[in-house]
Amino acid sequence: MTSTPSARAFLFASIGIIAIAAGAALSRPELVAMGTPFLVLLAVGLAGRRPTGLTVTVADAEIRALEGDSVELTLTIAAPHRLPRVQLHLNLPAALAVREVGPPGVSLGGDVVATTIDRRSEVTVELDCLRWGVYELDSITLVTMGTAGLSYERVRIEEPPTIKVFPGDETARRLLKPIETQLAYGDLVARQRGQGIEYAELREMQAGDDLRHVNWRASARSPVMWVNDRHPERNSDVVLFIDTFPVARRGVEPTLDLAVRAVAGLARKHLGRHDRVGLITFGEPVRWLSPGMGARQRYRILDTLMAARQSRHLYWKGISAIPRQALPPKALVVAVTPLLDDRIIGAVADLHGRGLDIAVVEIPAELFLDEAETDTDAVARRIWELQRDTVRRRFSRHGVPIAMWDPEEPFERALMEVEQFRRHVTRARV
Repeated sequence: MTSTPSARAFLFASIGIIAIAAGAALSRPELVAMGTPFLVLLAVGLAGRRPTGLTVTVADAEIRALEGDSVELTLTIAAPHRLPRVQLHLNLPAALAVREVGPPGVSLGGDVVATTIDRRSEVTVELDCLRWGVYELDSITLVTMGTAGLSYERVRIEEPPTIKVFPGDETARRLLKPIETQLAYGDLVARQRGQGIEYAELREMQAGDDLRHVNWRASARSPVMWVNDRHPERNSDVVLFIDTFPVARRGVEPTLDLAVRAVAGLARKHLGRHDRVGLITFGEPVRWLSPGMGARQRYRILDTLMAARQSRHLYWKGISAIPRQALPPKALVVAVTPLLDDRIIGAVADLHGRGLDIAVVEIPAELFLDEAETDTDAVARRIWELQRDTVRRRFSRHGVPIAMWDPEEPFERALMEVEQFRRHVTRARV
């Protein structure tokens, strides 16, 4: 809690000192008489300055919301006596916007809320969450003016709240199928045969077969017994790999925002299919989550994604720093990246060299560039595009499926291109 002279106090002091000094220098007593009241008023106002004992607290220490939702922030302001002029300076980040304040009688001007405090009052502020991220509201301050507006007291909020805005996701109606499934139960039809629901084929009965699997209709027309073979329902390990290196921008929506929304949508759908989902944010620094299941794993993934916007580290650890449990065998790795950094290209090649089932969804950086203004710019951009095309061809030649996702089109279209490439490669190997 601090009490500081206001701009009006400095103005009064300047007028009084200049008038008295000019009167003494010019032997003009009327100037001295004009400046003296300003200094007297300033002295009386500052001498009567006392701490108001204001405190401001918030009801919820952590508030969670989805991108596009609105949240309500309740501030409790207490004072030992009535204060008629109190201003609440919100100083909100650009990702949060004030929609409404209450109760009635509280006025709003920009990010400043004016109210009257009668010992104990509550002020509610409804905020629109415009962009995902973690926002600590430690810049909220309460300002009250002293006598004649010559001083003001600034009080910071006790235990500032944190608003976690989880990213929205890109809806995908279909998902990629891994080459190999795990042994746990899930919604994915395995290629192997065993106990399940999905029909595979009809075969002759062998010793040890369960009589419940006998196809009596086929067996009635044959001298031998026939049984139904089925595919079991299994789950898979999915590792979502997101590129968090410096991004390209178009307006206010960078490629990182698009990648985060795509990965959030994939995590939600795969967890809904009973898959074990992990996450690797590959940038500065590298973060990872081992594959897991359930709603808790989804929020762990979202929390890790939001940390991707925090400050960068000065050291670099490559793909070798990721522990083995974060990349289990038979896992499907889905990388979402604009392919702008050579380190991400090397990481994808490394994962493919380990024998992991990897697919790449590229956010084309070309969509975020301005038109070339000169012939030199056009030639440079053409060379850059040829280099990027060479990288794509190299991945395709080594069997790494890669599809470009236009943000104006559904995300599942890129997944369909990846699936089509995988089927083509499988037929070619056969």
